[in-house]
Amino acid sequence: MNKNFGRSGFNYHIQQHFQDSIDTKQMALEILSPVIELASDSMVNSLLNGGKVLSCGNGGSAGDAQHFSSEMLNRFERERPSLPAIALTTDSSTVTSIANDYSYNEIFSKQIRALGNNGDIYRPPMTEKCA
Repeated sequence: MNKNFGRSGFNYHIQQHFQDSIDTKQMALEILSPVIELASDSMVNSLLNGGKVLSCGNGGSAGDAQHFSSEMLNRFERERPSLPAIALTTDSSTVTSIANDYSYNEIFSKQIRALGNNGDIYRPPMTEKCA
């Protein structure tokens, strides 16, 4: 254990992390709720009209894109029909060939141009910029 933290000091920091998380969520509640509702409505409308959701990300956000797509294709919170979604991060041969032959900046945009259709939804990562 770090000498700078006694048991009570360590506990204080743990509680402070929880409190900081609570404060952040409370501040985001009013700001993000309408944006999330709008994004959700856009996704639902796209899916109802035969569209699909394309998602991407780098690093941990690539895992988030894959998780999101798997929840759409499989189930989330309840049984329901599968929903069309593609994570553009899963095909390592495609990603590396585009990066090698063109540029890393093209790895998602080329896939979107090839796989996307009018009315589809592009779901960018929340924490970083997709190419």
